[in-house]
Amino acid sequence: MRTLNIIGSGRVGRACGRLWVQARVFEIQDVLTRSKESASNGVKFIGAGHAVGGLAEMRGADVWMIATRDDAIVPSCRTLAESGKITPDDIVFHVSGATSSSELKPVKERGALIASVHPIKTFTDAELAVQTFSGTFCSAEGDPEALRVLRPAFEKIGAKVFDIASELKSLYHAGGVFACNYLVVLVEAALRAHEKAGIPRAASLKALEPMVRETVDAIFDKGPARALTGPISRGDVLTVRRQLAAVEAWDAAIGGLYRSLGLIAVALAEADGRLDAARANELRAVLSGK
Repeated sequence: MRTLNIIGSGRVGRACGRLWVQARVFEIQDVLTRSKESASNGVKFIGAGHAVGGLAEMRGADVWMIATRDDAIVPSCRTLAESGKITPDDIVFHVSGATSSSELKPVKERGALIASVHPIKTFTDAELAVQTFSGTFCSAEGDPEALRVLRPAFEKIGAKVFDIASELKSLYHAGGVFACNYLVVLVEAALRAHEKAGIPRAASLKALEPMVRETVDAIFDKGPARALTGPISRGDVLTVRRQLAAVEAWDAAIGGLYRSLGLIAVALAEADGRLDAARANELRAVLSGK
């Protein structure tokens, strides 16, 4: 069984660590975080390993997992490279969706194989993540020799691993931001609009919930084009013009959001055959301010 050291023991590192212990994938060896106390808590959650207070205390390992926050990945990698603990063909990987494995260049120069495997999952709670991890899709990129070890390691704990291009990592991660983070922002924009119209936030949230849930279900059941409803899908130019004017008069930034998203909605409705070219162009003219 290959040995694994973990640098950074946040929710992703802890959840994967425990799952690997349970599935007997890796022998968890040493765990390093910002403090010895935090490392001890990580080891306790994982159920294996030895908490250390510094990199100097870590033993050599077959695999090194960097599970820090994104802005600490490169500094951690650089420190690891300078420690002298990396030997040729060690595997060093991180679990960030926003950072390419190429950022692990300092250890690659020491002979390590590098990679990144990113679970497409929200890790709001490590315990819950352990319970719900099976079936999680994970993107992977990096050295083929490293992925030949990491792919089955993730698959054995229930992941569905697929390859992405390292050079397009930022674009890939932005897709997740649109689908997850910005969905939250869109609901917030809706709540603010309702508040301006005199509806209390709590009441608005309850009123919007069924519609939002039905829309999300429709997206994954029918696809985005068929799930699209509303004035643009119907070609209702007058309503779009009135809404845009009202939103921009209230909040220019959200008005800009209405314009940008509206143009994408026009393209969806036109591609789905619900708008003819003339009506689609009329809507584009309104939304682009021409």
